[in-house]
Amino acid sequence: MDIDKLLESLAVVSEVLHTPSLTNQVTQDPNLGKKVKELETLVEKIKVQQGSIGVSDDNLLSILNEIYQKIEDIEIYCNLNLQKMEFLKNLKPLI
Repeated sequence: MDIDKLLESLAVVSEVLHTPSLTNQVTQDPNLGKKVKELETLVEKIKVQQGSIGVSDDNLLSILNEIYQKIEDIEIYCNLNLQKMEFLKNLKPLI
């Protein structure tokens, strides 16, 4: 596994999570904020372990599984909010 490429991808995810629209959502929803913070903590763990010699594959796999779950939770949250806005496609201007 190429950890450097993984970290680059996670950096992009982090940038997206820090856009103004999502930052506002994080402020309004403490549960989402908690998940984002947990994701950031897990990414930092991988960065720390990247430099360590003899890092346990089981430990790395566990962290990667946790990262996957956090990203999946955030994706579900975002998809639910997009569904709430689905009605907008039916709006038409009054003429």
